[in-house]
Amino acid sequence: MRLLMPSMRRGGLCAVAALSFLLAACSMFGRGGEPETTSATASTGATPAASAGELDVRRYLGPDYCPELRIQDGTELVRSYERGHEDDPAYVVWQASIGKTARECLYDPQNNLTLRIGVSGRVIAGPKGGAATVSVPLRIAIVKHLEATLASEGYQLSVAIPASNSTAFTEVHEITVPSPGNDRDYIIYVGLVETEEELLNPQEEEEPAVAIVEEPLVFEEEAPPAPAEPPPAAQPKVLPTPTDFVLPE
Repeated sequence: MRLLMPSMRRGGLCAVAALSFLLAACSMFGRGGEPETTSATASTGATPAASAGELDVRRYLGPDYCPELRIQDGTELVRSYERGHEDDPAYVVWQASIGKTARECLYDPQNNLTLRIGVSGRVIAGPKGGAATVSVPLRIAIVKHLEATLASEGYQLSVAIPASNSTAFTEVHEITVPSPGNDRDYIIYVGLVETEEELLNPQEEEEPAVAIVEEPLVFEEEAPPAPAEPPPAAQPKVLPTPTDFVLPE
């Protein structure tokens, strides 16, 4: 037994050394066996996004407020026409439209708000189109109501139209802006347009001209002015709080 003790000690030391090496390897390569990387948000001091299956603490920070999402009339649909036949339905090459939207608000300790915005829709081939890969414009803007545009991001979605001439798409993007603080007046705009101007100030369709019929003027006695009403009390800038982030299946 005395002769076996030194070898047993050496075996125990080897086992400890082997265990230490395995732990070091695990810390180097992470859970999935891939090297760990530091995200850009982490390097700037922001709270990094949680990976799949982990709790994202940003959901529980900041005020209980998430801006509403709006789609302006005329920005929910885009068509591509054969050259020289713009606005002619018989010469549509492809058409894209927005079906559903969703968003989630994540606050971090650095007083920033990260908006996770999801958009789903459909692209179909027109009379002059067919199976092809097309580029669909998408723009997202975050606006402080009647004050300033906080962020405006444009994306080109590469969508492959199959032989069936119709396909769906889903996009999720994150945009970080300063926290709204006590004001609840942020608005998220989403649309299938190229520029910020098109997104925030879409052109309205011209109404047909109306014939003007001149009538004789009739003068009436002016009524005495009504007593001035007191100005309304100032109201806090509050917009509705939408529902939680849900992406279509």
